Amino acid sequence: MLSRFDINEKLLELTNFSIESRQDLHRIPELSGEEYKTSAYCRKIMEECGYMIKTYEGYTGFIADLIVDVSYKTVAFRADMDALEMDDLTENDHKSSHEGRAHNCGHDVHMATLLTAAKYLAAYPSELKHNVRFIFQMAEEDMRVDGANKMVELGCMDGVNEVYALHNDAALECGSVSINNGIMSSYGSAWTLDIEGKSAHGSTPHKGLDAIREGARIVEDMDYVVAKQTNPFSPAVFVCGMFNGGTVPNAVAANVQARGTIRSMDSETDEVLRNSFESIVAQSKIRGFNTSMTYCGYPAIINHPQAFERVVQAAASVVPADMLNANGSPMTGSEDFSYMVNATEDKRGAFFFLGSGNKEKGICNYLHSNPYYVDDHAPMVGAQIFINIATS
Repeated sequence: MLSRFDINEKLLELTNFSIESRQDLHRIPELSGEEYKTSAYCRKIMEECGYMIKTYEGYTGFIADLIVDVSYKTVAFRADMDALEMDDLTENDHKSSHEGRAHNCGHDVHMATLLTAAKYLAAYPSELKHNVRFIFQMAEEDMRVDGANKMVELGCMDGVNEVYALHNDAALECGSVSINNGIMSSYGSAWTLDIEGKSAHGSTPHKGLDAIREGARIVEDMDYVVAKQTNPFSPAVFVCGMFNGGTVPNAVAANVQARGTIRSMDSETDEVLRNSFESIVAQSKIRGFNTSMTYCGYPAIINHPQAFERVVQAAASVVPADMLNANGSPMTGSEDFSYMVNATEDKRGAFFFLGSGNKEKGICNYLHSNPYYVDDHAPMVGAQIFINIATS
């Protein structure tokens, strides 16, 4: 499989390690902020390789530094550690041992990529042209935990000049690379809306305040905003994915909770959606309802031109030309890696997709699908790309 790629012979010696570490991590998936076994596993390997480890009290995330020359700049590489709250429906020997937990976004691939690259660089530090930092991040999946932003606040980006990350995609062939010069992910926010009205018997609805009807009004008004108040050439998405209210069929509902997401591809559209939503919700108070809304979200990842070029050059020497797409489409999903990019002095960072599928083996599935299979060799290709960045 790896014969298709230009992998350093010394790195090829780590193939078994790369596969085994991913499978080990796949067995112990943990939710956002609860990555205790996962963090301990990665930390142990990094300590054995001689990295300087910094942990953060009360948090599972950590950083690992290799300083070869104090005059060098520092390049950082990030992997997210958390898993999803779902059963693992794969039929593998390394299937999840944690019921209701699964790496169906492939963060095990990301960690194995970093561990493999780190093991190589620790063995051959003379090849480095930069000091390196490996960031093992907690809680990417749950916006409410705010993993990347919290780690930035704790200092994970202090002294970092450039930062890079990848995301596997099993819908793409193993080892293929897709990247865009500029925006790489959407502005994304998760929202929760609580509406308190007044209950009344169904035969006397005029004596109550119908929270269900009010919630429906808010959702419909936001759909109108998307259709008529945003630029049709700039994508805008408003989703209400949860809507819960009422306790009996013959009474006006006193309470509703709705939850959903907002996504866009530019800051102006993001501002229109946020401001419109707040205005629409504020109208509920005038109508007699007690409403509250909370937001949490990520800014878009904007690949820096020079960091983009570094990834393209690093990938071009590894993957065949027909497997490198330097004009890839940004994802409509959001990613908190944007906080780390924005934390560098001139926002010098880049994010790309690494194929982890294999059609010959029947591996072609989308992120968060179930079951979620990946090709075991994907981390080796990602590791070689990261090594090329660190040594050039």
